[in-house]
Amino acid sequence: MNSPTPPQPQTEQRLTFRLLSYWNRIRGERRMPSLSDVNIQEILELWYFSFTIDVRETDHKFHYLGSSLRDVFKEDYTGYSVQDAMNDDVMVNNTIGFYERAILSQEPVMEAESFFSEGDEIRYRSIIVPLSSDGQTVDFLMGTTNYKRFSSEK
Repeated sequence: MNSPTPPQPQTEQRLTFRLLSYWNRIRGERRMPSLSDVNIQEILELWYFSFTIDVRETDHKFHYLGSSLRDVFKEDYTGYSVQDAMNDDVMVNNTIGFYERAILSQEPVMEAESFFSEGDEIRYRSIIVPLSSDGQTVDFLMGTTNYKRFSSEK
């Protein structure tokens, strides 16, 4: 008789929880990690669905926008004002529009919500984590978002 094969450890599939786990690991005992702590090679599978926002100036700008998000948003908003991108695109507004809560709380902020766009229901999960070069002031944010579209057509 063959012995049963032990179950294999499950890898977390949700991008949001994977980013949160990574953020916690790189910050260690610090309140927040810095952007320079982020090693793209360690999170390559997330990087395509990730973004960074430079919040050092009053006009917050996208510092990086992953290729999968550029496809979703149908625009590369790298270098653009986040506010302009949110005004321009309902998807950006809904999936990233809560980003200022991460600045104010200086903690990760996660959302799992839905909205309607072009008659379809969009369900998304997003997380935004704060980054700080001095351990006190948020100077960058990093986040990831993914979604599913449910067509209104029968």
